Amino acid sequence: MTPKQRYLLDITGYLHLKNVLSPEELKQAQGAADRYIHTPPEKWEPGFGADLERPDFTPYSHGFAFDKALESLCFHPVTWPIIKELTGDKPRFTSGTLGRNTHGQRFHPLHCAREGGGGPEMPRYFCQDGQIYCDFFVVFFYLTDVMPGDGGLVVIPGSHKSEFLRPADLFVPDSDEIDPEPHPAVTNITPRAGDVVIISELLTHGVLVWQPRDRDRRFLILRYMPQYTTYGTFDPFPDEIQAKLSPETLELIEVAPYKHVKEIVKQETVTLTC
Repeated sequence: MTPKQRYLLDITGYLHLKNVLSPEELKQAQGAADRYIHTPPEKWEPGFGADLERPDFTPYSHGFAFDKALESLCFHPVTWPIIKELTGDKPRFTSGTLGRNTHGQRFHPLHCAREGGGGPEMPRYFCQDGQIYCDFFVVFFYLTDVMPGDGGLVVIPGSHKSEFLRPADLFVPDSDEIDPEPHPAVTNITPRAGDVVIISELLTHGVLVWQPRDRDRRFLILRYMPQYTTYGTFDPFPDEIQAKLSPETLELIEVAPYKHVKEIVKQETVTLTC
């Protein structure tokens, strides 16, 4: 991370990186996402699928594995150094869902990994020796534009360091079908296609109702933890999905001891092999 990125992530709990994907990378990723979204359910290959009835957004399972153009984003040269720093050079990739928002889907309430208990397994965030350690974070690759007023991701900047639980009545709508009244503590992030947003799971976040009727919001949700941490799901990838992955990604999803150094970590850039 650059000093500016490190500073902004530390004080806000998120990074908005602009124009991460090149025009060709974006085109390839958009095409792959479109093919997955428009594949009829009866033609989904084993391991793939979607919750088409979910009211707040549509998650397409293991979207990262649908095409190499999406799988390669797990190691994008802009985000890969950040992933390594946040995990202390001990990264593990834990899930990669393709998300879609369309008009009419409901407000997704504020939440974070701190809520609901967690005890000693609750995620951690701290700084040491000029670096940030964050053991549960998400990298969102945006495949379509989000304009001011569209809706989409909202966060409470700085809440990843909060010592207090969020009041239950903060930023709550009268109905799931509408947004809450605007609040000065809540920020709506509006990335464009090709941008990336990285957040700590300790950051309080939610999703506003998607307003446009003529276009949707598409994004790849990539989650990371340290290789020795099994907070949440231990082994989320079925055999059918692992069979599609490149050796580099298979190494990235492995659980490993604290002192083990993965070969992919030794590389400044990672190129997938078939």
